[in-house]
Amino acid sequence: MKETYSKNYFEKYAALTLIKILDVNEEDIIQDDRPDLRIPRVNFGIEVTQALTPQEAVADIKKPLYALLNINPFDHNAHDLHFVIEKIDNAITRKLEKSKNYEQYQNNGLYIFSHCHNLPKKMLKDYFYHHPLNHHFYQHIYINCVNHLYHYNCRKSTLTNYKYHISELVLMNKVALEFEKHCHKERRKIEFPVK
Repeated sequence: MKETYSKNYFEKYAALTLIKILDVNEEDIIQDDRPDLRIPRVNFGIEVTQALTPQEAVADIKKPLYALLNINPFDHNAHDLHFVIEKIDNAITRKLEKSKNYEQYQNNGLYIFSHCHNLPKKMLKDYFYHHPLNHHFYQHIYINCVNHLYHYNCRKSTLTNYKYHISELVLMNKVALEFEKHCHKERRKIEFPVK
């Protein structure tokens, strides 16, 4: 038997991680399209994507990863981390090309699931230093690194790290899984084998 997950799961999970960072309530965040998350109260729109393709992401079980951080199929050793940066760059490039089709807000963000929890802050800082985004559609880039979230403010060129306790990760995963089960929005399913 396989469990399936769609973009609905990832959008909900992203929204849950952003609540305390943006100081909003869960009900303030509307899941939609182009952009995926809309927060009218603070004039914010956020597109959600993944650095890895669905095929790469399902190379092993991902979901229990949020509950069992010691099992991470997407860990990379130091020389493989460039692969993760390359995938993040591809995601940013892809979404910048599509941004002309998105509703524009006062603040526009891009949220990327990296599926890698050992991505060093310095490496990400170096990437943004060499790829400035201060004159593009997005003013905020969020990189989900499983047990923490990086926020790059494109206007200020600052990178902030937000950490989550295991209990928070487990709860957010549970809520997003429940949402996935009951959401009626049709999305392409991503299958994860159950072990």
